[in-house]
Amino acid sequence: MSETILVVDDDDDVRTVAQVALTGFGYVALETGDPQKAIQIAKERPIGLLLTDVVMPLMKGTELAVRVQVASPSTKIPLMSGYQTSDIAPSGHAFLAAKPFDLDTLAKRVRETLARAPAFAKARRY
Repeated sequence: MSETILVVDDDDDVRTVAQVALTGFGYVALETGDPQKAIQIAKERPIGLLLTDVVMPLMKGTELAVRVQVASPSTKIPLMSGYQTSDIAPSGHAFLAAKPFDLDTLAKRVRETLARAPAFAKARRY
């Protein structure tokens, strides 16, 4: 079974390129430009990784990350942006890629992120 990645970005071209590339790397890649739809998808099916843009008109990626974590606590959520933004560091989420991104670098960082233990698992070690 392939891991599912949900790409959320308000730019159609970025979503399409990421979805095609991630599908080519063997993932089930879903995409949407609508953060509310992304939240609904995360409630309906397991999402291994949410790759979201930070700067979007309908909802900041950092807010989307919080809402998806509530719906799906095991989903890993790295952020991407084409802009310098002060929202990334305080969010506690990793910065995966600056747009435009190199597809090989994207694949490597997605694999590394998926391989990491969830944050709550690290905290529960005795």
